[in-house]
Amino acid sequence: MNLIVLAIPLFFALIALEYAVAAWRRRTLYRGADVTACLALGTLQTLFGVVAAGALTGLYLAVYEHRLWTLPARDPVVLVVAFVAVDFLYYWFHRAAHRMMLPWATHAPHHSSEDYNLAVALRQGPVQPLFSRLFYLPLALVGLDLESFAILASLNTLGQFWIHTQLVGRLGPLEWVLNTPSHHRVHHGCNGRYLDRNHAGVFIVWDRLFGTFVAEDDAYPPVFGTVKPATTWNPLRLAWSPWGELRAKVAAARSVGDVVRALLGPPEWLPAGMPPVAAVDGPRAKFGAPVGPRRGLYAGVQFGAVLCASVLFLVQAAQLSPTSTLAVGAWLAWSFGSVGAVLDRSRASPVSELARHVVAAGALLVTPQ
Repeated sequence: MNLIVLAIPLFFALIALEYAVAAWRRRTLYRGADVTACLALGTLQTLFGVVAAGALTGLYLAVYEHRLWTLPARDPVVLVVAFVAVDFLYYWFHRAAHRMMLPWATHAPHHSSEDYNLAVALRQGPVQPLFSRLFYLPLALVGLDLESFAILASLNTLGQFWIHTQLVGRLGPLEWVLNTPSHHRVHHGCNGRYLDRNHAGVFIVWDRLFGTFVAEDDAYPPVFGTVKPATTWNPLRLAWSPWGELRAKVAAARSVGDVVRALLGPPEWLPAGMPPVAAVDGPRAKFGAPVGPRRGLYAGVQFGAVLCASVLFLVQAAQLSPTSTLAVGAWLAWSFGSVGAVLDRSRASPVSELARHVVAAGALLVTPQ
């Protein structure tokens, strides 16, 4: 049972509600091209989870085989304590993902939007689970079974959806305990005092305990996005960009120590000779490559079709062979990137669009009904 997939209708309903409320308040929180990037990146992470399910679950099970104890799987007290433990470990994963370049490369796509709305909650680094899963292995060691972990981790993820909004203000005493929209707006700010703060998932107490908490200041609004802003709507380019930056740092390294710092040092560290990225200290213009109505309509229709195909694939994935799973997953990833290239006005997009439709038609013709 994949709780994230089951929650998809709720996600879309709440996104539509936020859009309607924002429109009623005469606020522009959504841009179509950015929403497609958000939904595509979230879907790509879910697709990756299906394709790499064996590796992701196998690692947890391998540690569980050497567990120190066996915790009762349905004991309410165990589940409550385990949920808090999941959130505690998420805090340390999230903090590491902001302060170490290699894990940052897996997490950066989530922060690449210069908007802040519920769709951004779905914007995820496709391969982030490969890194985040390592932080949860202590739960396997103490004897939390895989099914319980999967459910609790999904609930932790679902609990972070609602905080990605600008329409909810401060929530009184809850601000002391829970991660709220106000606290998480700080986390998505890339300017000054907000950078790399408020790493909590559900409980903000971890940031308060470990010195990473900063309160939102109405006189100092957060600037959303990354210090080096994204310049594409293509989800594959957004996913690859931080890896390209990491590769450039390693290539410019002049010693083994530089290589280690490039991989595990803070994202802002640069080897000698690489130009620094200017700090963000105030509002800046958002990336907004013009799309045009006809191109936007085509991209919207194609994106909707690929998104529906992805949901169908996720529902049916358990019945597919490994080869079919890999092939369909690769085609869907290609399709999301191709539609993103259309929005970017890439010269290669017409060829890519034609090719992916030909491949899809050929696959349908040769696949037994």
